[in-house]
Amino acid sequence: MTPEREANVPVTGVPQRVADDHVADRSSTTHSNIAWLVIAILSLVGLVVLTVAVASRVVFPFDQPLLALARSWDGWPLVWQAMSQSANIPLIVIGVGFVLWLLWTKRRREAVLVIVMLVAVTAGSEGVKQLVARPRPSGTGDGIPGVVYSFPSGHVLEVLTILGTIALRVWRTSRRLLLRRVVVILVLIELVLVAIARLALDEHYPTDLLGGTLGGVAALGFYAWFTRPGGWADRPAADR
Repeated sequence: MTPEREANVPVTGVPQRVADDHVADRSSTTHSNIAWLVIAILSLVGLVVLTVAVASRVVFPFDQPLLALARSWDGWPLVWQAMSQSANIPLIVIGVGFVLWLLWTKRRREAVLVIVMLVAVTAGSEGVKQLVARPRPSGTGDGIPGVVYSFPSGHVLEVLTILGTIALRVWRTSRRLLLRRVVVILVLIELVLVAIARLALDEHYPTDLLGGTLGGVAALGFYAWFTRPGGWADRPAADR
């Protein structure tokens, strides 16, 4: 065997397996990123379709039964009020804190993305409310001007958008799998409890919650796409 051929023959199969694993990981990551983009687009389309249906006064057969079920749990008004309020000021503080943390860690593009996303979901939610003009089940709002309409649920939308982005960022770190799972589970629990609270307090129909969920999933999907490795909001550490 010539020296040239000897140099091209690996001593073991390890280097080749490492290269194959690296290619497989990159392929899996690419598919995951594309999946997020598809989820975002489908959720946005679903929100548009649902908005048109609600604006056209389509009757959804599951709205009243689910609303009646949640109303039967209104024996704990203080609990539901507390859960509902957890998606107001505390959520705003968490969102601002997240943006400040991104700026402090020099993730400026991602900070801009989160700011734009939060402004878009808040303005979009209020705009859709005015466009659809669906009265709340209770007939009143939270005592705040401009919130007399119910579709979509801003509480659900903002919980999923703000806490969802934080959970996704934690999930993408190298922290222990148990910790990452706990963060995701806690966000899901908060989302479910806030949704139930809004029904129990007679402030939303189930389709309002569905609209907020679709909007939140769309925002989360676009956030995942733009912050993917090599994406617009992803910058090498040396450039930060």
